[in-house]
Amino acid sequence: MKNDTDSSLQPTLWDGAPEHEATGVRPRGAPRHQRAASEPSELWTIDQVADYLGVPKQTVYCWRTSGYGPTGFRVGKHVRWRASTVIAWTLELERQR
Repeated sequence: MKNDTDSSLQPTLWDGAPEHEATGVRPRGAPRHQRAASEPSELWTIDQVADYLGVPKQTVYCWRTSGYGPTGFRVGKHVRWRASTVIAWTLELERQR
């Protein structure tokens, strides 16, 4: 007979969520959660730019020092990119093909 108070039958906040989302720990090699730009003025970090472009962070840093790639700017000691600038840069690359 089923016990209605059995806690294993109770839904949890994490039902249906992948384990790394429920615990906050991403397994090694698992893709980062990519958040879509909610508005064109959203600022992206180096990690977000690298993830969006599918390149290592070091590549983005090298592009920045050589003058290639989407234009970023400093906010204090941090480098940021406008989501719209990164997306526009990729669209321009497509048009050049």
